[in-house]
Amino acid sequence: MKKFFALIFIFILSSQAYALELPEKIYEWYLTGGYVQPLNLEVTSEDLGRVIYKTYKRDAPKGTLEIILTEGTGTGSLYVPDEVKKSKGLMPASEYKIFEVNGKKAILENQSYLPLALAVCVNDDVVLTIESASLNQDELIKIAEEILSSWNFIKDQEQGSNS
Repeated sequence: MKKFFALIFIFILSSQAYALELPEKIYEWYLTGGYVQPLNLEVTSEDLGRVIYKTYKRDAPKGTLEIILTEGTGTGSLYVPDEVKKSKGLMPASEYKIFEVNGKKAILENQSYLPLALAVCVNDDVVLTIESASLNQDELIKIAEEILSSWNFIKDQEQGSNS
């Protein structure tokens, strides 16, 4: 019985390790669905993080927006090179842009057969990805900035209450 309660206690603590949440509404975009995929190592039940998938829609003009948030050691980190290579290869310069969003390294993928995608390296174990065929580069960046700003607000409040 003690082992059972210890396991429950560990589960509660580990579920609090990932406190970043995606909002219900971002500007005119409203949440229509999503799910969370926990990443647990089957052999040891080790918590390796989670992947959050959220779908947002807007009515005017009609559009859809997908946000994927990966957190934890099991999700890996986002590699953002210092510059896009000019030669042909996996990352043709015409299909990628590298820049910063709120001081975080980011990469924008623009391929004709895929929705426009922006990936932001929040830290070593957290990556925010926003995809939409309905938005342009500036609109994706604006949404990423809004999400990152809300997380900074939460972080600032938590640090203020701990002081």
